[in-house]
Amino acid sequence: MTQPLPPRHSIFKKVSTKLILGVTGIFILLPLETFAVSCNFQNSDTFTEICGYLEAGEIKTGGQLNLHVSSTTPHFKVNIRRAGHDNTNLLTTSFNGAGNYGANSHTQLNWGSAYTVNIPSDWTSGIYEVSLNNGRGSYPEFVAIKAAQPGSHSKVLVLDSLPTKIAYSPIGGKSLYGFNSSNGQASSQVGMERPTGRGQWTEHREFVGWLDQEGIAYEAASMMDLHRDPSLLGHYNLVILVGHNEYWSKEMRDNWDNYLTTGGNAAIFSGNTMWWQVRFSEDAKQMICYKNAMADPLYGIDNSRVTTNWFNQPINRPENLSIGVSFRHGGYHDYTENGVQYYVKNGMYDDGSNGGFKVTDASHWIFEGTGLSNGSIFGRASGISGYEVDGALFQMVNNHPVTTGEDGTPLNFQILATTPTYAVNSPSGVPGIVYNNHNSQGWGTLGLFKPSDNSGTVFVAPTIDWAEGLQEASVGRITKNVINQLKSRTTTTDSTIINNGIGNGNTQIVLQNNSGGGGSLPVLSLLILLISKLIWKIRKNSTQEIDK
Repeated sequence: MTQPLPPRHSIFKKVSTKLILGVTGIFILLPLETFAVSCNFQNSDTFTEICGYLEAGEIKTGGQLNLHVSSTTPHFKVNIRRAGHDNTNLLTTSFNGAGNYGANSHTQLNWGSAYTVNIPSDWTSGIYEVSLNNGRGSYPEFVAIKAAQPGSHSKVLVLDSLPTKIAYSPIGGKSLYGFNSSNGQASSQVGMERPTGRGQWTEHREFVGWLDQEGIAYEAASMMDLHRDPSLLGHYNLVILVGHNEYWSKEMRDNWDNYLTTGGNAAIFSGNTMWWQVRFSEDAKQMICYKNAMADPLYGIDNSRVTTNWFNQPINRPENLSIGVSFRHGGYHDYTENGVQYYVKNGMYDDGSNGGFKVTDASHWIFEGTGLSNGSIFGRASGISGYEVDGALFQMVNNHPVTTGEDGTPLNFQILATTPTYAVNSPSGVPGIVYNNHNSQGWGTLGLFKPSDNSGTVFVAPTIDWAEGLQEASVGRITKNVINQLKSRTTTTDSTIINNGIGNGNTQIVLQNNSGGGGSLPVLSLLILLISKLIWKIRKNSTQEIDK
């Protein structure tokens, strides 16, 4: 999801011209400069001198980067550094022979032969910035370089969100969205080998730069690595999602779920997560997403791979089961429609929490050392609640938010903070109205849960802009607390989570341990949990019967 951006520019433009005297004595108008490179991302991010993209495939330490470049000059340099504000350049390589290619295909750009850059084997896995410079301009592309031996440097893994970045890229004239596609018509298929743009990587740059600044060791990998390798996540204790991770293949989700089931932990600092299912061509160079189940050729043939929302027919696999929340019950912060603003900081009806999160259980270990109390607001100054936020359905019980489970969210999801949102994709069909939610509106719900009895713990800060608040003391401390707590696997039940025995039919309330937070539930709360669990099972069974 996103808001419309400025209209696209034309594919080519002349920079300047000059008159020269030809052999016939006639003046002829010739270009002083070559035609400008076309890399207009239609979000105030435009590159006219040089641009490039990376070939699809595994990128790891000791391996290679294969770059394709369009440039107004044949000479250019490649500079590589770890992403982050203060990280220094690690490698510079010069090349010659670049051509000036047109961005005239959204499925296959074909910008000449690849330029190969060898990745030193002693580099540490991470998110890296690959900067192209031809003396007239520069263009930054970003890449997750995985470890040749996953988990050898750190048991904390940060995943990129490459499919989502490609989905929004308009290079070649089309994206998966109408607002930045030619003739306003989105494509159902886009090439993975296209530039992604600087703006799409903001949250990853901020987050991994902060990790390096804080001395927190991490490794990185691409979502495409997760798609290809079912064993990847098993090398880690904690897997982190950042920013905007909207597009997932069945393989990605299956591998994610299996990792959690076998005891792996996760921390989601991401919004609008796991919203669409996609497929990839066999060579992983094409991404397919019809966004309309009936239009997908696999409808009725292999419904598990139909490219629509995960919660929708015929997939019927709510993302809440895997990440605890959904965008359909969250929404936007600071949203404008027909000139009306919704949930704007300092705007009408702002209770002081718009743009930030309000604490609902300050005794929990994630708030240790923050100085926050129940009702405190954090992250508002930097607007970490935005621009898209996910939530779980909940009702208030004894002034405490309790998940209902009606949306597929595990009933042990413990809500620790909330933020108001404008639910544009509400199942009610009425934007902003979520009838079966607290106050009949959208909410972002920060908290943690276990997908099953023996799984790892999943922390959820369900907002795209979390990384932009890391320099706030409370936000940084919460993030550190989460990483420190979850970077090691445990073989015993995390007693800071309410365990309702999902998966074995036994209901059990686990009391809080000394690490703080949670506590036991009141009888009324327990009754609501039991009823909502029964409702979810009945609805699920009814849906299965309809599909038969």
